[in-house]
Amino acid sequence: MKPVAVLDSSVVISAIGWRGEARTVLRLLARRAFFSVRTRYLTEEWTETLSVLSAERNWPNSNWANWLEWLKGKSRLVSEPTVEQIARDPKDNPILALAISENASYLISYDNDILDLEQPYGVLCVRPRAFVAALLSKS
Repeated sequence: MKPVAVLDSSVVISAIGWRGEARTVLRLLARRAFFSVRTRYLTEEWTETLSVLSAERNWPNSNWANWLEWLKGKSRLVSEPTVEQIARDPKDNPILALAISENASYLISYDNDILDLEQPYGVLCVRPRAFVAALLSKS
């Protein structure tokens, strides 16, 4: 069975803006190596952050809106879960609640507040490199 993963905004921004391990996560999603889930809250966070960053002079991907539409199409939209206080940063709670409520195997992030949790309620909080390594080792 393919794993379910939540993509934190830090990973989405990195994947759309630059080549590297975060971009590899999107390639694996394109190959259907895992399922991605999102809520309206997370989708709005992706959109708002990309919109602000794209207005900067040195933003590397002028086609970011199409990338985001592709990602939204590949990620299953689910209902907003009940949010509990889990993380140090309250803005991370809806993302953690999503991962927990959807029984995600992974929450992929660069955010240390999330990564420091390691494995809340069975969800592995990992950087893109660890996620890619885990998926490739199973194939």
